[in-house]
Formats: sequence, structure tokens, C-alpha cells
Amino acid sequence: MKVAVPVVVVSIALAAFAATTFVSHAAAPEPRMPATQLAAIEAAPQVPAAEAATVRNPRRGMPTEAAADTAITAHARTTVAGEVWKIVSYRAKSGALCAGVTWPGEGQEMGCATEEEWFAHGPVSVAVAARQAHGHPVTWENVVLSGLVDLSRVQKLELVSTDCSRRAVPVDAGGFFLDVTSPGAIAREVWPYRLLGEGGSGGVVQRIDVEPEAPDTTQARAAGVRRPVAGAACS
Repeated sequence: MKVAVPVVVVSIALAAFAATTFVSHAAAPEPRMPATQLAAIEAAPQVPAAEAATVRNPRRGMPTEAAADTAITAHARTTVAGEVWKIVSYRAKSGALCAGVTWPGEGQEMGCATEEEWFAHGPVSVAVAARQAHGHPVTWENVVLSGLVDLSRVQKLELVSTDCSRRAVPVDAGGFFLDVTSPGAIAREVWPYRLLGEGGSGGVVQRIDVEPEAPDTTQARAAGVRRPVAGAACS
């Protein structure tokens, strides 16, 4: 994942989300995204013209450059501690589907993949990132899970935290999801641990460890900061 925001630190990148280059090692052809899901992504609300320009302009001449006739759409909007987060998506000039998180007051990450590449590693494509507040280098302010699910195979997402608590992660009509761990939860050492993708029958079809590392700063290392360890009961 590439993030052009100085206070955002990417801790883990999983599956295919928010990367600009993908290599598949699957023996069989990867599943394509359902046509109904693609239609729902394209039908999502468009961002205002001024915001669309801030997404398009910095990427001209890059692999993530938006097609001239594509709409910039918003997905999985959520508010945490008064800040509005969302994912935006569009079609690149190459035809790939691009998406990335809008970090409140900071910037826009973006990555692109073909319909096959999005789910090359399973029906849940997820990335984990984190940011620090200005002047607070010892701990994270937020941990962010973002991605896309194959709606033909996944009906529900559930996040298991390091204290073994569980919460549903909403999935929008296009299959996008965005979960932001609050500063209060991080201070209590309730960090993301495992993401579960469940099928229509309720069975788990994919398990993904989503444990961010502690901040890699001089201050955090000096303070001996470590990520919380989930107990055996969380498995």
C-alpha cells in the first residue's frame, strides 16, 4: 500500500487492496467480481466536483490515473470521534478498479487492480493501516481496516479484537467496508486481531489476521511499546 500522508503509517498490507502492482500465484483462474456488485459500486453517490479534482489531479500520468469519463464515488462512510472517513473508487485509464481511504484532514490513498486480482487471495480483500496524532509518537491514534468483499461468497464480516470482543463490520451495497478503531479502544489495548468473512449459511469462509505492529518510532521503542497479544480464547 502506498500512502501519501506523512502522519499515516501503514503497518500491514493484506490481499490486494490499495496496492498498485499485483502478482497472483493462484493455480486456477481467480473469480471475477459479480456484475451486480460492479453495478452497485458504479451507482454509489459521487463525491463533489472539488473533491473529485483532489483525487484526479495528483494521479495524472501515474498507474492510478482516473479515466476521463469515470465517476469518483464514495463508499462505506463512517464517523469516529467527529471525523468522517470514507473509501472512494473509480475506474483507471487501464480499466482497473481503483479504491482507497480518505484520511480526514490529511490525504487520499489509492490503489488499483483488475476484477480478478481483487479476490486473488480469497473473497475478502483487506488492508490494515494506522496513524499517529501529531506530537504523540508513542502510540497509534487510529487503526484502520479497509477493503472489499466478494458479495457472491461473503455475506457478513466480523472483527475479533485482542480482548476477544467481537463486532460486526458493515459492508455496503458495493462490497466495500471500513472500520476505524478509536483512540479510546487503542488506549485500552483493544486492537484488531482477526477478521472473519462469513458466507450465507453462517460458516466462516475466510480468516485473516489483522494485527498491526506497535509504532516503529524511537520513542515507542524506548518506551517498550508492544502490540497487545490476543488470548487463546480469541481464536
